[in-house]
Amino acid sequence: MTSPNSKFAMKNDHFPGLDRPTTIVVLSSAFLLILWSIGSSVLDAGPISASIITYGLYLFYWMYALIRKNPLMQRLMIFGTVAGLLELITDHYLVDTIHSLVYPEGEWMIWSSPAYMPFAWSNVLLQLSFIGVLLMKKYNLLWASVILCIAGGMYIPLYEHLASEAGWWWYNDNTAMIFNAPIYVILCEALISLSLPLIVSFSEYHSLRKTLYMGLGEGLWIFISAVLAYTVAHG
Repeated sequence: MTSPNSKFAMKNDHFPGLDRPTTIVVLSSAFLLILWSIGSSVLDAGPISASIITYGLYLFYWMYALIRKNPLMQRLMIFGTVAGLLELITDHYLVDTIHSLVYPEGEWMIWSSPAYMPFAWSNVLLQLSFIGVLLMKKYNLLWASVILCIAGGMYIPLYEHLASEAGWWWYNDNTAMIFNAPIYVILCEALISLSLPLIVSFSEYHSLRKTLYMGLGEGLWIFISAVLAYTVAHG
């Protein structure tokens, strides 16, 4: 008799749309984002460079998903877009409630965030979620979640440092930091990454409507993670 755990592992052994070309595209684009961030930080390029890479990647991902008719990419784009839009609530909390996050003046804004920010979150969530899928191909759900949690938390100090040096955003000195990354942001990103393998595995085998619901749930979890992380870090 097959155990429930083994059935779950077998079920997640194949994700429709997970293939070698798509893996190369997503991992290469993630590497491109890192290189772009490094170049922007060296040049002190300012917010325009964040807008260019964000909108460029977002449009590219949608074109790839639709032209290739890739169901995994389509679901991840729906999921990331919905969660990215709800992240505006979290940004408002960070900017105008706890007065921690600062964006440069003169940008096109949606509420408290630059207009590109929901799409930036969509891009990052797609990349992290895709890596979560790759981890689930190799490990079970628990280990995939733990590994992605640690990796997400470790990556943030680098990315936040580059964003600050590039003039995309920065944080006030009212919170403890590692380099240019507040400790609570590192904890928050770790919690967000922890949730992704479970959400993606659930979404992949249900209707697109449930993928939308998962995006709403992830957007809410981003806010909860930020509040929890800030409370713990400043408790």
